[in-house]
Amino acid sequence: MKMKRVMSILLAGTMVLSMAACGKKADEPKKDAGDKGGDAKKISILWPETDSTQVDVMENYLQPALKEKFPDVEFEYIPITTKPGESPIKTMSASGDLPDIYFTGGADMDAVLGAEDALDVAPYLEDGWLEENYTDPDMVKHGDAIYWLAAGQNAYYTPVFYYNTALFEANGVKEPTNMDEFVKACKTFVDKGVTPITTADWVSSYSLIDGILASTAPDALEDLHSRKCDWTDDRVKKALSYFDELKKMKAFAPDIVNKDDATAYSEFQAGNTAMMLTYSWFNGDMTEDKLGFVPGTFNFPAAADDYIQLIFEPRKGNGCGYTANANTEDPELLTEILQVIVKAESERHNANGVNTNFIVENPAEPANDLEAKRLEAYKAAKTHLSVLGQSQMDGVTIAEFTTLYNMLVSEDQGYMSANFIEEMQPIWEANTYGATE
Repeated sequence: MKMKRVMSILLAGTMVLSMAACGKKADEPKKDAGDKGGDAKKISILWPETDSTQVDVMENYLQPALKEKFPDVEFEYIPITTKPGESPIKTMSASGDLPDIYFTGGADMDAVLGAEDALDVAPYLEDGWLEENYTDPDMVKHGDAIYWLAAGQNAYYTPVFYYNTALFEANGVKEPTNMDEFVKACKTFVDKGVTPITTADWVSSYSLIDGILASTAPDALEDLHSRKCDWTDDRVKKALSYFDELKKMKAFAPDIVNKDDATAYSEFQAGNTAMMLTYSWFNGDMTEDKLGFVPGTFNFPAAADDYIQLIFEPRKGNGCGYTANANTEDPELLTEILQVIVKAESERHNANGVNTNFIVENPAEPANDLEAKRLEAYKAAKTHLSVLGQSQMDGVTIAEFTTLYNMLVSEDQGYMSANFIEEMQPIWEANTYGATE
């Protein structure tokens, strides 16, 4: 492999100087990935034994691939099982006990970066490797650095509206192509005594406001991402007036603040609502056999050619994947191991019908016609942006946002987008996440 050797040496020197200057582990010897006693190199890998998917990834894809590529390396696989929101990474970082390579969730990202425990592998990658292996290389970068190599399956999951074609036809409603048509369709259903939309609370909080902005003011949504505007921007206010129209006409199913995915799906399946807003990983459940009617689907309706496709992938350069311990004497070896890991994991996902940002020889085929249609729209979009909650809000901000959003989507007609914007703006100003461009 033709590595950027000169850049690696220069970077190593820079890192040593910067670490000495800031005092971060300056007196601690770096880990030698190949010097842990004995003749064989030993590499420890912490992986998430959280579900059957991760077990399949590890046992049937990662381990065989690493054994074949590195026959002289002895791998120690350390499984962890945690509850949602829990992680040992912060504790291991504080105690200096992080393994050579470890898996993290997005919640660990800021702690790992703040402790300087994540290796920037960009200097050790072959020129052009990133562009050759990722459909959207920018999603992997954290500024100019690359701390995580991830499959990026969430980059292909998008918020979508599934609809009951029988109800649409019976009420003379056509699939909307812009937000004005969408609002008009909802009004038609309300007038006919049909509830237009059901959704799980978490789904709408992560996508409804973003989707309306993407449909009616894509430039404003991009500016929110890059911190070139805020919630008081006139374009944002005008876009969210569509939300007010939907709320005033009672387009949402009652009590959506407390709905989960299963409840919303049951309502839709029973024919009690014309549409269900959720994410495209529901495609396998949106079939005539399971629903009892023929479903249709559309993204948030676009008003122009510069429509933004929303995705569920976390913040660019996200911390959801495998990273290498920055405190190592062998960054090139760890980088090579990460490359094998991400390729093997991506092959597993695609073999099970899930597309990934990482390019494989046999990409997943669309599960059904709905998925084929969605992927066509996905590929046609000019821009792909993570939803704001995944990309541009720290933990405190997303908690406050969720509280205010629940008030906004509630049946309280006295709380509209103007109230939301007024209360959200100071929270947004205090948000510690800046643009990652």
